[in-house]
Amino acid sequence: MSFISSHIEEMSSVLSYIVSDTVETHAHPRAHIILPVEKTYYIRFGGRDYELTPRQIAFVPPNVPHAYRCNGLTVTLNVPAEMVKPEDLTLLTENCVVDIDEKLELLTDLIKQEVQDPEIGNESLRYLFYYLYDRLVERYRAPSLRHIHANYAGRISIAELAAIEGYSAPYYTDWFKKKMGCIPSEYIQVLRIEKAKEILNTTHYRVLDVALQVGYANCSSFVRAFKAVTGITPDSYRRQGVKD
Repeated sequence: MSFISSHIEEMSSVLSYIVSDTVETHAHPRAHIILPVEKTYYIRFGGRDYELTPRQIAFVPPNVPHAYRCNGLTVTLNVPAEMVKPEDLTLLTENCVVDIDEKLELLTDLIKQEVQDPEIGNESLRYLFYYLYDRLVERYRAPSLRHIHANYAGRISIAELAAIEGYSAPYYTDWFKKKMGCIPSEYIQVLRIEKAKEILNTTHYRVLDVALQVGYANCSSFVRAFKAVTGITPDSYRRQGVKD
């Protein structure tokens, strides 16, 4: 218990470790990803009761009242509200309890081992859990969205995306807007700019090189799109050292 208590203090901004605890109903701006390590974790939220085994993962949305009880070690990722995009929230809320399949098993087993190792650093655990978050989102992303994320730098037509979902082009556009809050071309533009921001933050590539990597044929179209999304130019973004 002494190790667990000390480790809670060290990692409170990222993870919490709970043994034999009962918490009254509460809510907070951050979301939770809950990964039982041993025994059963009982949680109530969204008007339902859940019994999570070590073969399952749960997602609790931000600002949702919840209460829990557990009789064994459980690891909880505290996901910052700004990290949970609206489309992620829809996907994860609709699929709030996930069985651990073969694709997730290696990752979750690694996390369960490393959270109990006092020599594992905060940043290493943070990256493992954020990778888990990405895998959960990817698991429930619609096929056409997976196609967009895999091919955002290339040419993507509405007809192509509609065919992936088995819809007509007009129906697909309406379906996409209801699901994502914007039309496909707007989503692709924002995705390209988010990828461009990552490159600008982590490399010294020329703006033209960044533009080409994320799907723009020339600097001027890239700069226009970047400014439309962020309000500033790529050069200004890089000079300001913006970190999202």
